[in-house]
Amino acid sequence: MEPLYQAGSILMTVNTLQGKKMVDSGLQSPDFSLSQSWSTCLPPPADLEILQQKVTGVQHELEDFKKEALKSSIHYLEDAFCEMNGALEQQEEQAARVKQRPREEEDRGIVRNKVLTFLLPREKQLQEHCKRLEDLLLDRGRDAPRATKKSQAD
Repeated sequence: MEPLYQAGSILMTVNTLQGKKMVDSGLQSPDFSLSQSWSTCLPPPADLEILQQKVTGVQHELEDFKKEALKSSIHYLEDAFCEMNGALEQQEEQAARVKQRPREEEDRGIVRNKVLTFLLPREKQLQEHCKRLEDLLLDRGRDAPRATKKSQAD
């Protein structure tokens, strides 16, 4: 005969032969007849009103939850964005310092070159001057024994 299926607390009889015909014919003659036990499963109107209020309350809670989750997500993203901006600024400052170092080294090199350019000719002049003074001292040192011989001879 017709098997009896239970879906939740609703009892329905399903005519499988009729269902097969509907599938074969492309669902042209639907005959969904509810068993008489269906009407006994409907809650009373007062319970329906309470159930409807509960559904409305759950819908409001769901909307509130969505709003709160959205606010929380936005706050989290803003915090992450600020943190990333801070890290980016630090990286940029560090990159600027790293770029500055070669410039400073280059500047020091230029200053060293200028100092060397100034000091090397000065050193050469001092060496020449020292050599002349040394030669003068050596010449006087040679002349000194002659001078003593002349003074002894006189």
